[in-house]
Amino acid sequence: MKCFGYYIVKPLPKPGWCTLKAESILSVSENGLSEKFPDLTKCFFVNCPRSNRAEYRRYLGLDDDVFSEFCRTVAHLFDDKKLATDSRFVCIEDILAVSRFLRNVEGIRVVGIYTDDDIFEEYRSEGTFDTVGAGMAHSLSSRKIGCDILGCESLDHGYSCFDTYIINSLNEKIGQRAELKVDEHSGLLQNTYEETKHFCDMISGMGEPVIWTPFEVYEILI
Repeated sequence: MKCFGYYIVKPLPKPGWCTLKAESILSVSENGLSEKFPDLTKCFFVNCPRSNRAEYRRYLGLDDDVFSEFCRTVAHLFDDKKLATDSRFVCIEDILAVSRFLRNVEGIRVVGIYTDDDIFEEYRSEGTFDTVGAGMAHSLSSRKIGCDILGCESLDHGYSCFDTYIINSLNEKIGQRAELKVDEHSGLLQNTYEETKHFCDMISGMGEPVIWTPFEVYEILI
């Protein structure tokens, strides 16, 4: 298995339309099912309202000087291609550099997403993501917390992000043919990676116009 990258995420309460047997959802997708840090629309992209930055500074509980340092850190990582447009980090060391600005935010977790060699190399060769992890493991302690089904969506300017199968309620389609084992605290699948890979075949061509692919999700203990 190879690491596609790392995220700082905060699980959110499961939305009312979602039928997964879970209380909250931890997702690295762009569908509003969880919160990722940093939010580039509030600390980096210059075409977003300036009021976004002031609101984000208050949310993070930072004073003006520290928030400015936070924004500079994010900008350097992005310019050096160590941080992708979907808030995905290439190296765990950069997670450590950013997480020190997030000490006032409760409930955040650091996760890495892993997939098999063939899928990893396919993503890398297609160049659909502006930044792809090196595939190497880190030296910190970690634990597997489940699997997810994700598909790559291309955005403007060549940027890409992940969609999750949950957004189209494709868990219901899978549940008609197989047993979904779901963690109630994260919504992540507790089925094996091979089972999750089979689920991707079941929903091929359904929902978003993406190729559904399996990932293992590990929580990194920092």
